[in-house]
Amino acid sequence: MTFRLNLTPTILLPVAATVLVVVALVMYLSGASAIATNERTLATAQSEMIRVLSAQFAGSVRFAKMDAVSESFTAYQADPDFGLAAAGAVDAQGKSILEFGADPALSGEAIKIASEALTANALVSRTEGTIHYAAYPAYFGKENAVVGAVVMAWDLSIHRTEIIGLQVRNGLIALGIAAVGIALLAWLLMARVTRPIRRLTQVSTALSEGKLEVEIEGAGRRDELGDMARAVEVFRSNSHRVRQMTDEEAARIIEQQAARQRMMQELQTAFGEVVDAAIAGDFSRRVPASFPDAELNSLAGSVNSLVGMVDRGLGETGEVLAALAQTDLGKRMNGDYQGAFAALKSNTNRVAENLSEIVGRLKKTSFDLKTATGEILSGANDLSERTTRQAATIEETSATMEQLASTVLQNAQRANDAAVNAAGVTATAEQGGQVMHRANEAMERITQSSSKISNIIGLIDDIAFQTNLLALNASVEAARAGDAGKGFAVVAVEVRRLAQSAASASSEVKALIEQSGVEVAGGSRLVAEAVGKLEAMVEGARKNGALLDGIAAESRSQASSIEEVNVAIRQMDEMTQHNAALVEQTNAAIEQTEAQAVELDKIVDIFSLADAPQRAVMSPVHETRGSKDVKQRVKHAAKTYLSHGNAAIDKDWAEF
Repeated sequence: MTFRLNLTPTILLPVAATVLVVVALVMYLSGASAIATNERTLATAQSEMIRVLSAQFAGSVRFAKMDAVSESFTAYQADPDFGLAAAGAVDAQGKSILEFGADPALSGEAIKIASEALTANALVSRTEGTIHYAAYPAYFGKENAVVGAVVMAWDLSIHRTEIIGLQVRNGLIALGIAAVGIALLAWLLMARVTRPIRRLTQVSTALSEGKLEVEIEGAGRRDELGDMARAVEVFRSNSHRVRQMTDEEAARIIEQQAARQRMMQELQTAFGEVVDAAIAGDFSRRVPASFPDAELNSLAGSVNSLVGMVDRGLGETGEVLAALAQTDLGKRMNGDYQGAFAALKSNTNRVAENLSEIVGRLKKTSFDLKTATGEILSGANDLSERTTRQAATIEETSATMEQLASTVLQNAQRANDAAVNAAGVTATAEQGGQVMHRANEAMERITQSSSKISNIIGLIDDIAFQTNLLALNASVEAARAGDAGKGFAVVAVEVRRLAQSAASASSEVKALIEQSGVEVAGGSRLVAEAVGKLEAMVEGARKNGALLDGIAAESRSQASSIEEVNVAIRQMDEMTQHNAALVEQTNAAIEQTEAQAVELDKIVDIFSLADAPQRAVMSPVHETRGSKDVKQRVKHAAKTYLSHGNAAIDKDWAEF
């Protein structure tokens, strides 16, 4: 049993198969590249993240206080987009201090990788199946001693599922567009080729059976099908004329008609073979054009022209689609066609040209993207370096302000102590002034007593003078008395001598008293001057005490202001460090974008464009000094961000 295939499926099946192969190939290549690029990007981001987290958790690892670390891992695991599968940490001896995760096998493997990172004292990153592990040593203290290692494991299947779903959706959209194009092509073939051929076949069969009343369609067309319809119309007209002939002519015509009928049978057989071969996809068969009747030869030539036109049109279409399947976008249909095949040529060439234009734009966009990302990366690296220097300067300023605040507080305390001491000195000076006042009063009393003593001495001196006179008179009277007054004379002499001695002593005492009075007066003046000086000292001490109290209050106010400034500087330091971390994240994102542009270049460079040499795929930018500095600055930024900017680590200054 043989199956008869229509012409439309015969033409459409190769076209549809070629389109499906091209769409599937493009979707597979783009999907595989997208998955690989995404996983490399995730691995880079996760490696940078484990560096930051190891610095953040270093204190907890050092003292084996893992509650906060476990809470952080729990928060990460709660995020479905984060994809945390397992995590853990080991101490400096490689002993496990935390195993996090629902799968013990994954947790155990994570601990092994953490031990490897601790032994190598470097980042260890590894992908096993759909699990990506990343471990990094934890450094703690001023000397950055290795106190352990932190490890995390991510499940990459989540992101693979998202990418595959996106590719499936894009593939379905592409298949839908291809299906619409194939349906449009099928409609064109059915409307412009297969239906007219089927109608002409039916008309030829009816004419061969003598049914001359059938209507012939398509005689007005200006293509091969129109030629065939006009030839059939001539055949029908001749048949009408045969019926109108006389009987004599009819006999002759019948004989001619029989011969013509045989030729028609031969033509129909040949025509059927050509059509069957065309339906089977073989357009190499032709109708023999060697009939005695010129009209039949013309009809055979029209059929041959139609088959040749279909053969050339489908052949060129197949060549273009085959070139597309081989990623060659430079092939075009160049034949001269009309009608449906002209539309097929236009649409096929337009598809190739549109694909060439799209791929060309993709190549240019990829090149421009890599150029732009290179410039942005250069600027971002410069910004990162300036931000890092500014952070170091702010940290140094913060440390200096803390020292200044400490110094001002010490000065305030010393000023307060000096004010207390000045108050004590003032009180002592006041007490000394009171003592000097009492001494001055005592000196005045001594002066008064000396005056009284001087008066008494003067009185004694007068008494001695009078006694001396009395003794002299007694001696005179004793001399007058003679021997009877000798004893009295001796007594008078002694009394006179005593009176003279008393007068001499009183004179000396008076002189001493007067000298003492002079000295006491001088001492009183000196005491008065000392009292004045003490009062001036007391007043100066009071003023100094007030000044010292003011200095202490101002110093405390300055210390408070400096503390506020220091808090502001710390906040600036934290924001600067945070900005530095954001800049480094931006750098990483730019580098990932550049890598994705390179991958896009690799995808589009498999296509060959017409009139354009294939450009070599630009190699991805290798890690330079700036990239290495990025990793160091990320680590530094994380540490200093957690230390609140209390230690300046860079002595250089650059205006930002």
